[in-house]
Amino acid sequence: MARIHIATEYHSKRITRSDGAELRAAIEQHWTDPEPVVLDFAGVRIASVSFFDESLGRLALLHPVDELTTRVKVENIDPADRRLLDDIVRSRSRERTETDSDPLPG
Repeated sequence: MARIHIATEYHSKRITRSDGAELRAAIEQHWTDPEPVVLDFAGVRIASVSFFDESLGRLALLHPVDELTTRVKVENIDPADRRLLDDIVRSRSRERTETDSDPLPG
């Protein structure tokens, strides 16, 4: 099982969209692994909408939430960060669902 320690592997890169894109790329490298990739947030507080939206929010835009939660496990996350992350994933998931159900023009 792949484990990404956010505090050590992203110690100074936890704020911007490009930081989030790097994390998303790391997650996608393990997307088809038999075990989920674990994101370990021990010892850090993110509080960055940009970072969460570009990493996990973009994945929720591309994949159903049940698939996302099967492929990615989040551990040791600050409660405020958990609420922020959940809001972003919910919002992106709704956006994906609304786009999927839009009728084709014509």
